[in-house]
Amino acid sequence: MKMLYIVEDRFPPFRADVVELFAKQMSARGHQINWLMQRGPDALNISSPTNWLGNTVYLTTQHNRHKGLLGRILNNLLDMWGDFMILPLAFKERYDVIQVRDKFFASLIAWLAARLTGAHFVYWMSYPFAESKLHQAQNRLVPHHRLVWFKGKIIQILLYKVILPLADHIFVQSERMKEDVAHQGISSFKMTSVPMGIRANQVGKAEDAIAPNTYTPVLLHLGIIMQLRQSEMLVRVLHRVRLRYPETRLLYVGDGQLPSDRRAVEEEASRLGLSNAVTVTGFLPMEQAWEFVKQADICFSPFYPVPVLLSTSPTKFIEYMAMAKCIVANEHPEQRQIMEASGIGRCIPWDEAAFANETCYLLDNPEHARMMAAKGPDWVRAHRTYDVIADLVESQYQKLLGSMI
Repeated sequence: MKMLYIVEDRFPPFRADVVELFAKQMSARGHQINWLMQRGPDALNISSPTNWLGNTVYLTTQHNRHKGLLGRILNNLLDMWGDFMILPLAFKERYDVIQVRDKFFASLIAWLAARLTGAHFVYWMSYPFAESKLHQAQNRLVPHHRLVWFKGKIIQILLYKVILPLADHIFVQSERMKEDVAHQGISSFKMTSVPMGIRANQVGKAEDAIAPNTYTPVLLHLGIIMQLRQSEMLVRVLHRVRLRYPETRLLYVGDGQLPSDRRAVEEEASRLGLSNAVTVTGFLPMEQAWEFVKQADICFSPFYPVPVLLSTSPTKFIEYMAMAKCIVANEHPEQRQIMEASGIGRCIPWDEAAFANETCYLLDNPEHARMMAAKGPDWVRAHRTYDVIADLVESQYQKLLGSMI
């Protein structure tokens, strides 16, 4: 199979389902994956095309450095201008598949290029961006909320009325997302759910599980901080846990999507007198972030139960399991399914008292907590490594292309 993959990520990308699944796994299986993506700050002096992990990458114009509303508009225009590269590339290379991930104007160009060159047009939907923008705008969680609302409506119309109906196949992030998209009138027969995973060599062993430290417990949240997800709620959980375990600390390994997101956490910690017990590391290289995870006693996977978050496939949840960590997670379609299938624990309601009670339960019963955590690595190795996920994805291309692959 010969594919052109157009992604939202800036070069070099970091998302596991971009790097591990396509740049490494699919290429290792003999498929030729060419890429179109925008330059990141570390690629300003790199010529285009460039070689990346054995793949050919075509780079578009970098984002401008202006901030604020004008800067965002200019960035969007530059991004759209770069999307026009799809047409000449399609005619030059004659791809079997032209695939777009989470880009909307680019999808229109990609569909046209596919129809003109005989390629299949595939869309990869990793997140409900339209619903997210509308929710953030309606709740005024972002600057320029009217503009964000307008953009969300445009994306919603383009995606569900034009792009997805035109697509030959659609990959979605979870079974719940598949159901949600089907409710928009898209046939479930042309959708495949592909959850998040982890590299096989990053999966630990059952013996890595440790009983939580009950003297100075470290609670950890890995990933982006967002007011949309009410990430600051964990500070209130910490306040409750410290009534029983007073030396407990909370570590956010990550940063806010916006400055206001991180500020919400820091202000809540200050309000409760917990500034010295709450740390936000900022964004870190993944390997460094995982070192913090390995040292934590209990890891949090909270998903605020709004519709926009119910269709996600939580990466950090799988990473915690792979490292044999004790996990506190609330009710969420995929988290509940995994908890039940693996036996690593139970999902709790979205409630700070419930989070605190479950945390204290694990600290009160450290050996039981260790035994449950020890079940994580084997389940991940069997179901969620990118070797396993690549088998699923490749089989769908085989069905789409028939004897061509």
